[in-house]
Amino acid sequence: MQDLGFLAFTLPEVTILMPTKKPRGQELSLEEQLTNQALNQRRLRIEHVNSSVKRCRIVKDRIRLWKEGVRDLVMELCCALHNFRVRLNPWTPII
Repeated sequence: MQDLGFLAFTLPEVTILMPTKKPRGQELSLEEQLTNQALNQRRLRIEHVNSSVKRCRIVKDRIRLWKEGVRDLVMELCCALHNFRVRLNPWTPII
């Protein structure tokens, strides 16, 4: 999933999904509208998960830990806490 802020960023063997822009003075076809809507719903769900992970304030704030792998470990632990919260109360929707 990519938006206009990362247009120049590409990785080999990675498929990039971007919404279709409306042409100037024209409308999008129904198929393009439905595709954009599906991408938006998926992106919105990802953003909600990101905000849930950011409940751990150490992820939001500037991390001044420079040792190799510590920042990745912090993010992994915060993601694990998010997964624990989701599994602890499975009937609450993730949205």
